[in-house]
Amino acid sequence: MTELAKPFDMSQPAISKHLKVLEHAGLISRGRDAQRRPCRIEAQPLGQACGWLENYRRFWEESFERLDTLLEEMKKKDKKGKKR
Repeated sequence: MTELAKPFDMSQPAISKHLKVLEHAGLISRGRDAQRRPCRIEAQPLGQACGWLENYRRFWEESFERLDTLLEEMKKKDKKGKKR
């Protein structure tokens, strides 16, 4: 825990809670080596999570592009209306 907490402004109990959440989600596994509790990243569930997130990233990117297009059209209409 000390190693993990060192680069972050977090307490050891907070690090422990985060690790438990990641372990419960299947994103990491924890072992036991004497007094140490090494953690290992589980690639397959992490890959599945990345794929799931990628779908949402594309959805929001396309939505923002459509919004940009709509806003540009509205600006053009507004400029035409003011010129009259």
